[in-house]
Amino acid sequence: MLLKYRKFIWSLLLVFIGALFLLSGRCVTSVRAAGNDETARDLHTLNQEIQKGRKQSNRARLRRGSLLKEIDDLSRWHSALNQDLKKLAADRRAARLQVEEQKSEAVRLEKNLAVIRKKFCQRLKIRYCQPSGKWLDYLDSNADLTENLNSLVYGRRVLEADKKLQSSYLSLLSEIKNHHLELEKRHQFLAHLEQQQSDKMVILEENIAKKNELLYKIKHQVKVHENLVVELEAVAAKLKLMTRKTELAKSRFAELKGSLSMPVEGVVVSFFGIEKDIRFATATRNKGIEIESESGTPVKVVYPGEVAFAAWMKGYGNLLVVDHGGGYHSVYAHLDKFTCKVHDQLKAADVVGGVGPGVFSDTPSLYFEIRKDGVPEDPLIWIKQL
Repeated sequence: MLLKYRKFIWSLLLVFIGALFLLSGRCVTSVRAAGNDETARDLHTLNQEIQKGRKQSNRARLRRGSLLKEIDDLSRWHSALNQDLKKLAADRRAARLQVEEQKSEAVRLEKNLAVIRKKFCQRLKIRYCQPSGKWLDYLDSNADLTENLNSLVYGRRVLEADKKLQSSYLSLLSEIKNHHLELEKRHQFLAHLEQQQSDKMVILEENIAKKNELLYKIKHQVKVHENLVVELEAVAAKLKLMTRKTELAKSRFAELKGSLSMPVEGVVVSFFGIEKDIRFATATRNKGIEIESESGTPVKVVYPGEVAFAAWMKGYGNLLVVDHGGGYHSVYAHLDKFTCKVHDQLKAADVVGGVGPGVFSDTPSLYFEIRKDGVPEDPLIWIKQL
């Protein structure tokens, strides 16, 4: 989608350049006929029209602002919301697992309680069936002192055992009560997570709707396209300058032309070089390729190197640049996240992130470039044939 927008934008830029050449031709004619008053007046009128056009363009820019910046902000928010939803889903799974564990523990405690309750009831029945002072009957005046003492000790031990049984019963009742309270809290927490996830989904849908509305404006407003070209070209120039500054010692990267692996599994939907758009009758020069894939599909670095850049860049989303030495760099854009940072040393096939939504489209895709001394080359020439 991004490259389609660029195709239309380039057509507008070519029309604008043609107009400049036309205006330049008129200016030259006016200079050559400077002695002619009528021609001088035409030149003056033309200059006035140019100034008027510039003022109108400036006023339009002030009213409109930068839609690219708005889309960039929405893309950041979109990416953050997706990460929040993934975290909420993980929290919900963990909460459900804890609830199941709590239920299993509750069943175990109930079984233990039933066993203790049965023993406790039996002891109570025996105790209440015995009249008061029954233990004194064990004392026989005719028995010797040792037998009487043994009877007292035995009675005392029975009473202590009954007391411990009663204490265990009450303690287990309290534990079960607390367990049920904890289980109820877990249920409430799970319901809270589900509500949070539902709210996040509503916000995400509103985010997508707003983003689509802005994209519609970009498609149908010529002046916005003109502004977008300037911003995107500035970003491309910045990227070119950055890759030139990070040149390392020569490597054997050049020897691997035609044998590198694809950075991600998917389908190439936009190719390097000049692409023609029949609908808009325009031609655009693409500096890389776009690979359509499933959201979150792992993106792998094509060759060992050092991370030279890993940050959000307007027009590209999450952008990663890997320096392979010898002036060679590979560029990966539209990542959903980074799994590495600047100055990290990477090996071939190391995962550097996942496929995220395109900045100008909700279709997941990876934008991929290979550059030599800042100059883009066709990535498919470097990729081995499948």
